[in-house]
Amino acid sequence: MLRRLSICAIYLITAPITAEGLALPTSLRHLRTVPSDAESSSSAVHAQRRRSKRRRRRRRMRHGHGDYDDDDDYDDGEDCELVERSDLSILGLAKSIDAEYKNEEDKLGLNFFEVLQRERERPIDQISKKSRDMTPLQRTRRRMNYAKGNIENKYVMMTTRQYGSADLLDKDHLNEPPTLDDLNQTPGTFAETYWSKGIFRASVVVAGYLTFPLWCKIFINFQTGDPEDFSVVVGQIAPNIGVLYATLLSLTLSVLYQRFTRIQENVSTEAMLLSQITRNLLSLFADEPEWAQESLQIVANQVRIMLSRTRGLELLSIMKADTYANLLAVVDDYHYLNGCNDDFSARQESICGMLRTEFQQITETRALRLSDEASSLPPTHFLLITSLSFVSIVAYVTASLEVVEDLNNPPEEASLLFSGLLALYILFFNFCKDLNGPFAGVYQIKRSNAASHLLQTKWLIVSQLGDKVSFGVNYDDEPQPNEEEEEDKSLVDKMKGFFSGSSEVVDTVESNAMQILDTELQTPIEPLPPDVLDELCEAAPPGLKSLNCDPAAPEYRLLQLQDELARLKWLNEQLNADVDISQVGKDSEALSQVVESKVKPITEQSTGITFDAKLDDGLDLYLVGAGVRKKAMINLYGVAMYSSPSMMEMLSPHQRENPEARNALLDAARTFVSSSHTSFVVEMAFKADAKTISQAIAKSAARRYSGPEADVAVLEELIFDGVQSKGGQATKGMKFRFDCSQEGVSVCVDGDDQGEVLCDGLGAAFVDVFMDEKAVSPQLVNNCLDTWCGSGIQEEKDNIIAKLSQAEKKKVASAIPKESTREPEPESNAKQIEAEKNALVESKALSLKEKATGVSFNAKLDDGLYLVGCGVRKKAIINVYAVAMYSSPTALEALTPFPNGKQKKEAQVALRNAARTFGPSSPTTSFVLEMTFKADGRAIAEAISDGVKPRQGGSGSDVKDLENLIVQGVSAKGGQATKGTIFRFDCTEEGVSVSVDGNAQGTVKSDGIGSALVDVFMDDKAVSPQLVDSCLDTWCGKDLFVAV
Repeated sequence: MLRRLSICAIYLITAPITAEGLALPTSLRHLRTVPSDAESSSSAVHAQRRRSKRRRRRRRMRHGHGDYDDDDDYDDGEDCELVERSDLSILGLAKSIDAEYKNEEDKLGLNFFEVLQRERERPIDQISKKSRDMTPLQRTRRRMNYAKGNIENKYVMMTTRQYGSADLLDKDHLNEPPTLDDLNQTPGTFAETYWSKGIFRASVVVAGYLTFPLWCKIFINFQTGDPEDFSVVVGQIAPNIGVLYATLLSLTLSVLYQRFTRIQENVSTEAMLLSQITRNLLSLFADEPEWAQESLQIVANQVRIMLSRTRGLELLSIMKADTYANLLAVVDDYHYLNGCNDDFSARQESICGMLRTEFQQITETRALRLSDEASSLPPTHFLLITSLSFVSIVAYVTASLEVVEDLNNPPEEASLLFSGLLALYILFFNFCKDLNGPFAGVYQIKRSNAASHLLQTKWLIVSQLGDKVSFGVNYDDEPQPNEEEEEDKSLVDKMKGFFSGSSEVVDTVESNAMQILDTELQTPIEPLPPDVLDELCEAAPPGLKSLNCDPAAPEYRLLQLQDELARLKWLNEQLNADVDISQVGKDSEALSQVVESKVKPITEQSTGITFDAKLDDGLDLYLVGAGVRKKAMINLYGVAMYSSPSMMEMLSPHQRENPEARNALLDAARTFVSSSHTSFVVEMAFKADAKTISQAIAKSAARRYSGPEADVAVLEELIFDGVQSKGGQATKGMKFRFDCSQEGVSVCVDGDDQGEVLCDGLGAAFVDVFMDEKAVSPQLVNNCLDTWCGSGIQEEKDNIIAKLSQAEKKKVASAIPKESTREPEPESNAKQIEAEKNALVESKALSLKEKATGVSFNAKLDDGLYLVGCGVRKKAIINVYAVAMYSSPTALEALTPFPNGKQKKEAQVALRNAARTFGPSSPTTSFVLEMTFKADGRAIAEAISDGVKPRQGGSGSDVKDLENLIVQGVSAKGGQATKGTIFRFDCTEEGVSVSVDGNAQGTVKSDGIGSALVDVFMDDKAVSPQLVDSCLDTWCGKDLFVAV
């Protein structure tokens, strides 16, 4: 601190003083002094004025205005510690533009008919004024012509450009360090390299030799003068054409070679600078994990752009989300916020200075690289080369007519010379054309140098931060709110997050949300002041205006909220109602009878494909409707949707013309509340190869899925492998089946299971492909509604239930004797019954092996708890750990009334209640976790505590104590939970006990935390759905009752 004050004093003595105040150097402007007590007690107005000055001064500094205005004198009373991170926004820059670019990519591959269809369906308000007078056909022709010609447009910018293999982004470099194999260059396709093949060149020579007589016959018809006289003309013009051709070819090669070399040099320099910046950022933020994660995520975005994205995306990111500008802003903010702290060292000052210099260098290098990438030769240039080549060929043929006596048998020398000349012209043309595209073909730039630095950058990031930094695509441009912002939200904002956010947000909504929301909706909204309303309606950009700008908008939104409220109340009543198991069985039996009597096979009219009324797989899935997938005028495949009888029951009260019917269909199919599975059966009506059909289906799902791209890639791979196993062609009659659930999507091709993609949200996205407003088969949606809307299922079901109840009453009445005397029951020996029950459970309990990880769990723990089931905890496509649940025979008895494979929701609720209540007969439920992936102790502890926190209503300190016990146990092993590390959590009414590799760490004593940990693995949002399924499959339907 004394050193800093000395520097300031020296500068104040030596620096010139102007009328505008002290001209402080940029490196010292962040320095502030701590205000005195008198200054800190100034009025709030004065404090606000000081903060406003500070923000204005910071913005001027960021935009290069070094001097202050007269009214913004330097205030020695300001303290930089008063500035919040949220005040230091990156002006004019977004976090990501992936979502916007994806929309452009979706329009890129459209053919003429698809563009025409889009133009016909476009609302008038989405068409520019100058284009509204044009017909859809004229707009389509204009759109298709954009990608042609010599001008640069977005379709040219979006062509392939890669400085490495895109597969390197998905590779797990944390456990597999980079190797030389990662630098292998992907060879060009046959369409890009055919001209360099020996067989092609030989074919050109043979074709020229054989066609030379034909050329002579053609040009002899155009000859009107003496061949000897015309040969004089040819002799004069041919050398000039040759010189012109050689000059043009020399210029072309010179331009392309120089461009080729500059691109290679600039990208290598940029990759090297990016690696150096990464090291400096890690050094600067060594003790600031949040700053490190934010800055290195930006670096990861740039690595992804250079490795796998197009020039168009990079240019769009420069305009809206420039990575290097974002990094500079992060460093400036950190320097501004921390530069006046006593512990801000000279090393950190030096690193900040080096980073600013490197940002300038890398930005200049990128500008040179992008400029060279855009310096390709236009199509007209190659048209000129082609024209000169053709004129040279014509000149040669015309001159050869003088020595050709028999047109059918010209001299061998002339034919051979013609074929060689033709092959040479074609070879040089393709050679120049290939050089014009340095990222494809034969003459590609050598990417090994740049790729090695980019891989070094990635390895640095993943080795320091693990999976906290993502190298995948980010479609979420909005920053996530912190806990304080979440608490300040109104209830309506929280409900908005409930509908649009992830499943984890559901737990943050209060239990009395329905009543509070109802009260808020009934409370009249006070109108905004006129000046505020004018500012919202006129100053705001389009799309950000208040609802108050449109007089009808609040009323319409209120009606929408009331509809949502009614639906949520209904769901709330269903969840909180006391379920009578016997009544549930009657409802299910009656509903199945009604649906079974009404469902029939459906023949899809366009394709003639017939779909069965019911799937024969034990899931009780019935045919809802059938349709066709069309591409232009081609029927690609027929498709049918199958679901449980509950879906048909939800559709039956709606009338076909009611718009709410379609919403009810979509909600029932994608929420998996009324039915655990929604299945789609696809039968091909048109031949397609494996790559085409797998990419088409995966692309449709990707547009609707907000999770990682790797999940959709796995789905595409399963479809591709299934078709490949059948010969590589999806021929007419081939059947696909996709079973969608809350856990993910399973794929079956012609009856052979291909596997399952386990990720939350993908099942709903796949349902949306066929059911949402942009469904690929509108005929399927219409057929579902036509078949079941107004079908009267509810009335018929009620009649059957009434008959069943009446018959049951008669049966009970007939079984009661007219005269009977109650005899006392003999006392049962409780200990003997418990011993028999334990013996029965022990005879049925087996050790289990978790399939995904290969981890085996014993059938019984030493303290008498039995294995209920096992599963796996996944993070994206990584198996983090295997988990098993152990409990008492009483908990296992809760599953015995439920048939195996049926009533899974009810069975899961019964098991969860038995495991979390901790009664006298079942005081403990234990979970055993075995690591299958190396993780930091703090990371695994935070992951478990993050699952417990929203489910536990007690003090946050209890969860923190649980987290500390886990960290303490892992620290004894070196701080890393390596593969094979075993955690055990014993959940009781008093709390949770923790042990790591058999060593007890302690107990967190708190009411409710034991039940919360059980819910992490057993409730509707369980972190391991496979564990729940294993428990149900193992014990449902098992006879565990002991006769008394």
